[in-house]
Amino acid sequence: MRKIWIGLSLLAMVALPACLQSTAATADATTTQDTTAVDAAGDVTVTWQTDPTNTPKSVHMTWQHDPATSVTVQWTTAATDLAGYTPKVWFDTAANAGTDGAKMTYSAAATATGTGEYYYQSLVADDTSGAKYLTWTVELTGLTPDTAYVLRAGTWSDYQAGAFVKPDLTPNVLTVHTAPQKGKRQPISIILAGDSRGGNDKIALNAVRLAAIGAAFWVFNGDFTDFSQQDQWDGWFDAMHPILNTAPLMPVQGNHEVFPPMYYGQFALPISAGVPDAYKEHAWSMNYGNVHVVGLDSTSAAAASDQAAWLDADLAAARADPDIDWIIAAMHYPAYSACTNHGSTAWVQKSWVPLFEKYNVDLVFAGHDHDYERSWPWVNNNKATTGPVYVVAGGFYADGYTNGHDIWTAVSEHGNKSNYVVLTVDGKKMSFIAYNGDGTAQLDTYSLTKN
Repeated sequence: MRKIWIGLSLLAMVALPACLQSTAATADATTTQDTTAVDAAGDVTVTWQTDPTNTPKSVHMTWQHDPATSVTVQWTTAATDLAGYTPKVWFDTAANAGTDGAKMTYSAAATATGTGEYYYQSLVADDTSGAKYLTWTVELTGLTPDTAYVLRAGTWSDYQAGAFVKPDLTPNVLTVHTAPQKGKRQPISIILAGDSRGGNDKIALNAVRLAAIGAAFWVFNGDFTDFSQQDQWDGWFDAMHPILNTAPLMPVQGNHEVFPPMYYGQFALPISAGVPDAYKEHAWSMNYGNVHVVGLDSTSAAAASDQAAWLDADLAAARADPDIDWIIAAMHYPAYSACTNHGSTAWVQKSWVPLFEKYNVDLVFAGHDHDYERSWPWVNNNKATTGPVYVVAGGFYADGYTNGHDIWTAVSEHGNKSNYVVLTVDGKKMSFIAYNGDGTAQLDTYSLTKN
């Protein structure tokens, strides 16, 4: 639809709906001047004015609790005073507001308030001597399952007489579709990717196209940046923003998250019961429809060993649940890889592979090696009719590695092609397509059907 841009001077001549009056009401010297858009139908869409120190940056979504009824939104600002800023999210259903949020309706019940937390560029969690940063976190709860929502994140001082007072909100809405209730067997699309180190320019070239795939969520297997410094994180979030505005991203830690508090400070993740205290948010699980997803910290032998008891219990419960048909495990270091750079990981094979086989985990997703590889169903170090399938997809625009082949290898592609995986679950059928980086070629296809 064609848009006609007009200046603020015309705003007084346009009768805005109450939910959109805030820009005209709050223009002052501390806010950036902005514009409104009028479409062919005469509807007015406001691009929110924002105090530069309060502009939401690095906005993204995760889940801490049930994806059917909640979502967590996080962002940063130049403002770093915990007492001087209250993070808020305003939300509405897309059915009511439109997918662009142009007709969002305000109510106190459709807002959520969160908290801010400092995090530090340090090597260990309790070290506060490094450079200090701040993340704002708001969790929305009580949402309706299987429903599309639009969100605006930021802050405002008040809402009076049908208008916001000093709204410092995201210029574009975020969109999220809550999960179906656990056990619902309807189509689900998930994108699996990882290892983006140094690939921000290529991400930016592809991000709008990747967002348009419309995945319900992403699973990212680690190594977001080269060294986990804040300027690198800022660049990654900037490149990813079209994707992060349209889908939650559930990550696991990689070895290039050199300063782990920087990673855990910027991603709010499930705190799963039974996970050892030292690994809260390092290991997590969630259910989305009839899919159980497990995230693991594979960055050391000790970490793998320490998470094994929880993983055993978690997989046992998932496999015994009649509502769950599929189990996907995600980690950074691969159990099986024929890549010439790193290859297989002994501690993953020792601590977790027996559990993947015991509970017939359907897909084990990893990165670390910057290539693409899929195994045969692999049990007891042999090709099997059924059993875990191991996928290495470590080519989300990082420099590619040379691929290889071993006895478990079904498909293998050089990392210079880049890669990501689009996985679809439709009831008792799971299938996926691995694409090259620009989406013009299929590197692999795979499907599995259960009775």
